[in-house]
Amino acid sequence: MGEYKARTSLKSSKAHSYHARKMAPPVPGASNLTALLQSAPTAGNATLVRCPSQMLARLRQLNDAEVITLFTPFVPHPPGTALAKNMDPFEPLGRSFPRKVRHVPYRLDHGMTEMHIDFLPPSGAIVVVICSTQNVIEHNHHAFEQQLKFCRDVAGRISGNKSLVDAPFILLLVTNGIAKQNHEIDVRDFPALVTIDDYSTAALANAVRAMFGQ
Repeated sequence: MGEYKARTSLKSSKAHSYHARKMAPPVPGASNLTALLQSAPTAGNATLVRCPSQMLARLRQLNDAEVITLFTPFVPHPPGTALAKNMDPFEPLGRSFPRKVRHVPYRLDHGMTEMHIDFLPPSGAIVVVICSTQNVIEHNHHAFEQQLKFCRDVAGRISGNKSLVDAPFILLLVTNGIAKQNHEIDVRDFPALVTIDDYSTAALANAVRAMFGQ
């Protein structure tokens, strides 16, 4: 299991760091059932919708020294989760990557801050999560729009930084329900898109598999 370098609560805005490891080992705080589901090949209906071939090849060939910066939203745990209450629901995602990950949460009401900007330049790749499932939208009717703004702000920073010109930028969209089609249309201008329809531990692991072809 990869070394866990930092741990924060959901109310913290500090970054987590994870070392590269094999795909989908058991996650601390998860039940045995959840751990077993990590290997479920269809959980979340993970789909690599699109990604330029050069970008995809670059992502899959990151060297050991390059870090993936992972931005994830502060949202409620998914229904029926077995994760500990004080665990970030996207911690299993960060732990599933086969490369070193710097996991930086973002608050929907704050958007991009100087902290997020500071983490961009050293990134080997950037993955931003938008989570707009039914339970999230019911909790915050503006959740999708707030997260989309954050994602566009990240895209703007990347395009304005010459050191990031070759860094893969992947959007992971977690959405379901009646708004799913509209959400997918609203992100049509992002060149690299992976979708899943829930953010269970198994679904998040499958999203990483879709990105890395495993």
